[in-house]
Amino acid sequence: MFKLIFLFFFSYLLGSIPFALLVALPQGVDPRKEGSKNPGATNVARLLGKKWGIVTFLGDSLKGVFALLIAFSFLDEIPYPKDLILAGTAFFAVLGHLFSIFLKFKGGKGVAATIGVFLVLTPKAMLISLAIFLIAVFFSNYVSVGSLLATALLPINIFLMNYSSEYIICSSLLTILIWIKHKDNIKRLLKGEEKTWRKV
Repeated sequence: MFKLIFLFFFSYLLGSIPFALLVALPQGVDPRKEGSKNPGATNVARLLGKKWGIVTFLGDSLKGVFALLIAFSFLDEIPYPKDLILAGTAFFAVLGHLFSIFLKFKGGKGVAATIGVFLVLTPKAMLISLAIFLIAVFFSNYVSVGSLLATALLPINIFLMNYSSEYIICSSLLTILIWIKHKDNIKRLLKGEEKTWRKV
Protein backbone atom coordinates (compact mmCIF):
# COMPACT_ATOMS: atom_id res chain seq x y z
CA MET A 1 0.00 0.00 0.00
CA PHE A 2 2.81 2.44 0.87
CA LYS A 3 4.44 1.98 -2.54
CA LEU A 4 1.13 2.59 -4.29
CA ILE A 5 0.51 5.78 -2.32
CA PHE A 6 4.07 6.93 -2.98
CA LEU A 7 3.67 6.23 -6.70
CA PHE A 8 0.42 8.19 -6.94
CA PHE A 9 1.81 11.11 -4.92
CA PHE A 10 5.01 11.18 -7.01
CA SER A 11 2.89 11.12 -10.18
CA TYR A 12 0.89 14.06 -8.87
CA LEU A 13 4.10 16.00 -8.17
CA LEU A 14 5.40 15.27 -11.67
CA GLY A 15 2.12 16.38 -13.16
CA SER A 16 2.26 19.56 -11.11
CA ILE A 17 5.40 20.81 -12.85
CA PRO A 18 4.22 23.98 -14.67
CA PHE A 19 6.05 23.79 -17.98
CA ALA A 20 4.23 26.87 -19.24
CA LEU A 21 5.91 28.90 -16.52
CA LEU A 22 9.29 27.23 -17.00
CA VAL A 23 9.15 28.21 -20.66
CA ALA A 24 7.61 31.66 -20.37
CA LEU A 25 8.93 33.25 -17.16
CA PRO A 26 12.59 33.31 -18.29
CA GLN A 27 11.39 35.30 -21.29
CA GLY A 28 9.65 37.85 -19.09
CA VAL A 29 6.11 36.58 -19.71
CA ASP A 30 3.71 35.18 -17.12
CA PRO A 31 0.95 33.17 -18.86
CA ARG A 32 -1.11 33.34 -15.65
CA LYS A 33 -1.46 37.10 -16.10
CA GLU A 34 -1.49 37.56 -19.88
CA GLY A 35 -3.50 36.25 -22.80
CA SER A 36 -6.15 33.82 -21.63
CA LYS A 37 -4.35 33.68 -18.26
CA ASN A 38 -4.14 29.91 -18.53
CA PRO A 39 -0.74 28.25 -17.89
CA GLY A 40 -0.97 25.95 -20.88
CA ALA A 41 0.51 25.37 -24.31
CA THR A 42 -2.11 27.30 -26.28
CA ASN A 43 -1.66 30.46 -24.24
CA VAL A 44 2.12 30.17 -24.41
CA ALA A 45 1.84 29.85 -28.19
CA ARG A 46 -0.36 32.93 -28.25
CA LEU A 47 2.09 34.94 -26.14
CA LEU A 48 5.47 33.69 -27.38
CA GLY A 49 4.84 31.94 -30.68
CA LYS A 50 3.98 28.45 -31.85
CA LYS A 51 7.51 27.10 -31.27
CA TRP A 52 7.29 27.74 -27.55
CA GLY A 53 3.75 26.47 -27.48
CA ILE A 54 4.97 23.17 -28.91
CA VAL A 55 7.77 22.99 -26.33
CA THR A 56 5.21 23.53 -23.56
CA PHE A 57 2.87 20.93 -25.06
CA LEU A 58 5.64 18.35 -25.20
CA GLY A 59 6.69 19.06 -21.62
CA ASP A 60 3.13 18.75 -20.34
CA SER A 61 2.62 15.53 -22.30
CA LEU A 62 5.88 13.87 -21.36
CA LYS A 63 5.57 14.36 -17.60
CA GLY A 64 2.64 11.94 -17.63
CA VAL A 65 4.58 9.53 -19.82
CA PHE A 66 7.49 9.63 -17.39
CA ALA A 67 5.16 8.93 -14.45
CA LEU A 68 3.83 5.86 -16.26
CA LEU A 69 7.33 4.61 -17.06
CA ILE A 70 8.06 4.71 -13.35
CA ALA A 71 4.78 2.91 -12.65
CA PHE A 72 5.72 0.12 -15.05
CA SER A 73 8.89 -0.48 -13.03
CA PHE A 74 6.80 -0.86 -9.86
CA LEU A 75 4.19 -3.28 -11.21
CA ASP A 76 5.85 -6.43 -9.85
CA GLU A 77 6.25 -4.89 -6.40
CA ILE A 78 2.70 -3.65 -5.83
CA PRO A 79 0.06 -6.34 -5.15
CA TYR A 80 -2.76 -4.65 -7.04
CA PRO A 81 -4.12 -5.14 -10.59
CA LYS A 82 -1.81 -3.74 -13.24
CA ASP A 83 -4.49 -1.67 -14.96
CA LEU A 84 -5.56 -0.14 -11.64
CA ILE A 85 -2.01 0.96 -10.87
CA LEU A 86 -1.48 2.45 -14.32
CA ALA A 87 -4.88 4.15 -14.47
CA GLY A 88 -4.31 5.63 -11.02
CA THR A 89 -0.88 6.87 -12.01
CA ALA A 90 -2.29 8.49 -15.14
CA PHE A 91 -5.12 10.11 -13.21
CA PHE A 92 -2.87 11.63 -10.57
CA ALA A 93 -0.37 12.87 -13.15
CA VAL A 94 -3.11 14.76 -15.00
CA LEU A 95 -4.64 15.87 -11.69
CA GLY A 96 -1.31 17.49 -10.83
CA HIS A 97 -1.44 19.42 -14.09
CA LEU A 98 -5.01 20.55 -13.42
CA PHE A 99 -4.43 21.47 -9.77
CA SER A 100 -0.72 22.04 -9.34
CA ILE A 101 0.69 22.15 -5.83
CA PHE A 102 3.26 24.62 -7.19
CA LEU A 103 0.53 27.01 -8.39
CA LYS A 104 -1.64 27.04 -5.26
CA PHE A 105 -3.72 24.18 -6.70
CA LYS A 106 -4.47 25.99 -9.92
CA GLY A 107 -3.16 24.82 -13.28
CA GLY A 108 -3.70 24.16 -16.95
CA LYS A 109 -6.66 22.51 -18.62
CA GLY A 110 -5.21 19.02 -18.80
CA VAL A 111 -5.44 18.24 -22.50
CA ALA A 112 -1.72 17.82 -23.22
CA ALA A 113 -1.15 15.74 -20.08
CA THR A 114 -4.14 13.54 -20.94
CA ILE A 115 -2.83 13.00 -24.46
CA GLY A 116 0.52 11.91 -23.05
CA VAL A 117 -0.80 9.31 -20.61
CA PHE A 118 -3.35 7.79 -22.96
CA LEU A 119 -0.89 7.54 -25.83
CA VAL A 120 0.88 5.13 -23.50
CA LEU A 121 -2.17 3.36 -22.03
CA THR A 122 -4.57 3.26 -24.99
CA PRO A 123 -2.61 4.36 -28.06
CA LYS A 124 -5.17 3.38 -30.70
CA ALA A 125 -8.03 5.10 -28.90
CA MET A 126 -5.93 8.21 -28.26
CA LEU A 127 -4.82 8.43 -31.89
CA ILE A 128 -8.48 8.37 -32.95
CA SER A 129 -9.20 11.20 -30.51
CA LEU A 130 -6.22 13.14 -31.86
CA ALA A 131 -7.60 12.73 -35.37
CA ILE A 132 -10.97 13.99 -34.13
CA PHE A 133 -9.20 16.93 -32.49
CA LEU A 134 -7.44 17.92 -35.73
CA ILE A 135 -10.61 17.58 -37.81
CA ALA A 136 -12.65 19.59 -35.30
CA VAL A 137 -10.04 22.37 -35.14
CA PHE A 138 -9.78 22.45 -38.94
CA PHE A 139 -13.52 22.85 -39.49
CA SER A 140 -14.36 25.01 -36.44
CA ASN A 141 -11.11 27.03 -36.22
CA TYR A 142 -11.21 26.66 -32.43
CA VAL A 143 -8.66 24.69 -30.41
CA SER A 144 -11.14 24.51 -27.54
CA VAL A 145 -13.75 22.82 -29.73
CA GLY A 146 -11.22 20.19 -30.75
CA SER A 147 -10.14 19.67 -27.14
CA LEU A 148 -13.69 19.34 -25.83
CA LEU A 149 -14.83 16.99 -28.58
CA ALA A 150 -11.71 14.80 -28.49
CA THR A 151 -11.78 14.37 -24.72
CA ALA A 152 -15.53 13.72 -24.67
CA LEU A 153 -15.12 10.91 -27.19
CA LEU A 154 -11.99 9.41 -25.63
CA PRO A 155 -13.82 7.22 -23.05
CA ILE A 156 -16.13 6.00 -25.82
CA ASN A 157 -13.14 5.14 -28.03
CA ILE A 158 -11.52 3.28 -25.14
CA PHE A 159 -14.73 1.35 -24.47
CA LEU A 160 -15.28 0.44 -28.12
CA MET A 161 -11.71 -0.81 -28.44
CA ASN A 162 -12.13 -3.11 -25.43
CA TYR A 163 -9.56 -1.57 -23.14
CA SER A 164 -9.93 -2.20 -19.42
CA SER A 165 -12.70 -0.69 -17.29
CA GLU A 166 -10.04 1.09 -15.20
CA TYR A 167 -8.96 3.07 -18.27
CA ILE A 168 -12.58 3.86 -19.16
CA ILE A 169 -13.25 5.19 -15.65
CA CYS A 170 -10.00 7.17 -15.57
CA SER A 171 -10.64 8.80 -18.94
CA SER A 172 -14.25 9.57 -17.99
CA LEU A 173 -13.24 11.31 -14.75
CA LEU A 174 -10.55 13.30 -16.53
CA THR A 175 -12.98 14.30 -19.27
CA ILE A 176 -15.33 15.74 -16.66
CA LEU A 177 -12.49 17.70 -15.04
CA ILE A 178 -11.22 18.95 -18.41
CA TRP A 179 -14.70 20.16 -19.38
CA ILE A 180 -15.02 21.95 -16.03
CA LYS A 181 -11.65 23.60 -16.66
CA HIS A 182 -12.93 24.72 -20.07
CA LYS A 183 -16.03 26.42 -18.66
CA ASP A 184 -14.77 29.88 -19.66
CA ASN A 185 -14.01 28.64 -23.18
CA ILE A 186 -17.51 27.22 -23.42
CA LYS A 187 -18.99 30.56 -22.34
CA ARG A 188 -16.90 32.40 -24.94
CA LEU A 189 -17.89 29.92 -27.64
CA LEU A 190 -21.56 30.43 -26.86
CA LYS A 191 -21.08 34.21 -27.03
CA GLY A 192 -18.97 34.02 -30.21
CA GLU A 193 -16.00 35.56 -28.40
CA GLU A 194 -13.54 32.64 -28.47
CA LYS A 195 -10.29 33.26 -30.37
CA THR A 196 -9.62 31.07 -33.38
CA TRP A 197 -6.49 28.96 -33.67
CA ARG A 198 -5.18 31.25 -36.39
CA LYS A 199 -4.88 33.97 -33.75
CA VAL A 200 -2.70 31.73 -31.58
